[in-house]
Amino acid sequence: MSSWIIRRVKDPSEYWEIMDVMKDAWGMDDYTEAVPAHLLKAIDDNGGVLRVAEADGRIVGFVLGFPALKPDGSLYHYSHMVGVRRAYRGRGIALALKLAQREAVLAQGLDLIEWTYDPAQGLNAKFNFAKLGVVCRRYYPNYYGEMRDSINRGMISDRFKVEWWVKSERVKKRVNEELLPPSLEDVQGIADSVFETVIVNGCIRRVEKVKLDLDGEVLLVEIPGDINEMKRYSLDLANEWKLKLRNAFQEYFSRGYIAVEFISVKVNGCRRNFYVLWKAPLEKILRGEVPWK
Repeated sequence: MSSWIIRRVKDPSEYWEIMDVMKDAWGMDDYTEAVPAHLLKAIDDNGGVLRVAEADGRIVGFVLGFPALKPDGSLYHYSHMVGVRRAYRGRGIALALKLAQREAVLAQGLDLIEWTYDPAQGLNAKFNFAKLGVVCRRYYPNYYGEMRDSINRGMISDRFKVEWWVKSERVKKRVNEELLPPSLEDVQGIADSVFETVIVNGCIRRVEKVKLDLDGEVLLVEIPGDINEMKRYSLDLANEWKLKLRNAFQEYFSRGYIAVEFISVKVNGCRRNFYVLWKAPLEKILRGEVPWK
């Protein structure tokens, strides 16, 4: 049995507790970057989805989103934030919050949830692709401009905008663990690598060569094993990686490739992370088809 529960907000004071979770989860110096309590209340009461995780008598996590409009007038749900206190991570709380969000959005009759995240953050990528089954075909340079929290401070704020097609066979099978992510061995035999990387120090690598003229059906795009460790080692190197990722993703997304999987493995004691891009119709991907055996 879980040591926590997912529920709706019960009392207005809990909106302030959610702000405390934001401050802790993102390493904020103060509440300047947090969503204010009155706005949380407004979203919660007017068609948005706000769910909290309670453990040990307090709120330790939350997920926040609201209905949104595409340029063509179609409705979708925009997931603005999901956060868990650092002391409570690794327990499956974030996944439970996202699954509760999915159920709420399905009950509203919507089939798409979108959100942004930093594609250089490997843990987030693994969660979004390997656990939830998102896909991505849009890349936004410097999406938020300068950010002041400890995670993003000094970093270029480029973002993926991912699509979570919550009614699709792909997502149903992924969240039920019927469609498992591929191994690196599954993909390497059919994929071309966009980056050639070399070791700089320990497990920290830099991109030595970028190939923007590939045309194979499946591509691998490497990201740092730990962008936060790299940032501590060299902020310049971290941002250099991000600029090369920007060039690669913008090029290949513009040519019809879609990010469909994320693979994270240990190689000779070092973490290696790779996105898998597939040039295939979205409908085929959402049916749960894959190009590997």
